Amino acid sequence: MTPGLRYLACLRLSADSDSSTSIEWQRGVIRHHVAAPHLSGVMVGEAEDADVSGSISPFKRPKLGKWLTSRVDDFDVIIAAKMDRLTRRSMHFNELSEWAREHGKYIVCVEEGFDLSTPQGKMMARMTAVFAEAEWDTIQARILNGVQSRLENRSWLVGAAPTGYAIKAIEGGKRKVLEIDQGFYPYVEEIFRRIREGQSTHRIARDFNARGVPTWGDHLRELRGEKPKGTQWQATIINKFIRSSWVPGLYTYKGEAVLGDQGEPVILPEKPLATMDEWTDLVDRIKPASKGEGAESRVSTRSLLAGIARCGACGAAVTSLLNSGHVKKDGTRVPGRRYYRCSNKFKGGTCTEGFSVRSDVLDAWVDGQIQGSVGQWAMYERAGTGPSQARELQSAKARLDKLEADYMAGEYDGEGQEESYRRMHKGLSAKVALLVKQEAERAHPPLKATGRKYGEVWGAKDEEDRREFLRGYQIKVYGWNQGADESDKGLVMDLGDIRAMAEELFPDRIEKKKVERVFTHNATKEQRHKIVDALTKP
Repeated sequence: MTPGLRYLACLRLSADSDSSTSIEWQRGVIRHHVAAPHLSGVMVGEAEDADVSGSISPFKRPKLGKWLTSRVDDFDVIIAAKMDRLTRRSMHFNELSEWAREHGKYIVCVEEGFDLSTPQGKMMARMTAVFAEAEWDTIQARILNGVQSRLENRSWLVGAAPTGYAIKAIEGGKRKVLEIDQGFYPYVEEIFRRIREGQSTHRIARDFNARGVPTWGDHLRELRGEKPKGTQWQATIINKFIRSSWVPGLYTYKGEAVLGDQGEPVILPEKPLATMDEWTDLVDRIKPASKGEGAESRVSTRSLLAGIARCGACGAAVTSLLNSGHVKKDGTRVPGRRYYRCSNKFKGGTCTEGFSVRSDVLDAWVDGQIQGSVGQWAMYERAGTGPSQARELQSAKARLDKLEADYMAGEYDGEGQEESYRRMHKGLSAKVALLVKQEAERAHPPLKATGRKYGEVWGAKDEEDRREFLRGYQIKVYGWNQGADESDKGLVMDLGDIRAMAEELFPDRIEKKKVERVFTHNATKEQRHKIVDALTKP
């Protein structure tokens, strides 16, 4: 090798195994070689790629890639302590060698001692690259086999325990498993129960904070003997916990559920916090209620029907307002009353009528209609459908198509690769079939009986949860300032999704009009027909 050349040190710490050579050792080997009297080279820079897999192309490595593409004229020699610090793929090594030939660069691997300026050196380098690739494949197979065997016996792999679980060492400490954290589980059960009862996660969070219930982070600090931070519960914390795949114990990798040989998701804990059906039901219950056309944003108020009741004349949602009250002649102060008013009219819009009614009057009428009609019905709910798997299904199909295309192109003709292809094809095919089934179930969720009546559930709720009940079932109330009797309001209530369920469950009763489509108070035929016609539009 010509003396006085400029050297670029190639340093890499493997992400693939625990036996990677330290960066400091690599640096020492390279500097000692460059400083040898017969070379007297100049070190112009280092391309240090820590936590980078040996399977990555040198041109795609964060640091080395920049030198190879943007700073080609700044060095003469690429030097690495060992061949596998450059790459573990023979294809990538050949690519780098060709690049070096075209750009007049040298490649030096100190441990192996090649000189790529000679045909013998190039041949030895390629042979070494093949052996390095074989070693990498062996490492990967060992890792995958270890993970697979640990998943098969439900062993915990690595990291902190998910919310609600504790890590337990068994078999003399040789294996760890997940089990339910009994100290925190009563709060988990309470969250599940209250969500099933229709309580909002905002209400649960406020109640937990008032009672001093520790969050999961503070619970872990207490277990370690540390002082809790006093972190407050929030609805977002509860929602994130409910949506976590660890509630049913699903083991995931990069956001996707890992499947077993039969295509079923791997459930890591022997006893998870909830079953899959229970989890999907809970996820469904915390989903935001869909907004109908023209619906306003959710209103933060103590009123039951603000944002739910609508002006019959223009269709705008009502807003809740508290007037200032007045003082009687004798000086007695009369407190203000809360009213529902058409938001369109109140904001100076185009509505000419502007429905307005005392809140307690409309609330009482809605309560009476719920208790006297649907309150007597057996309560049914749609089975939880859980989160959509459409994106994951699309990704799995694409990967399966590519796998099959690669096989047809002869990519798996090597020794032992046929079995690898069949194993991957079996897993992906099973995953696609499972996701197709789940998406089909989402499109047609079944109804299930709760064992209670709507009136029982309604009566047990406070005002906030009653509003969530109305939103959840998309029940709507419409009002006019004058009804059939012009001295009184005209009111119409649409049963929303409860009505749709009744049509599924009791089609014979619907046809005989034993289950009303809408309920009215003093509404004219025109007012009633306006709502019914709107509901029956395709």
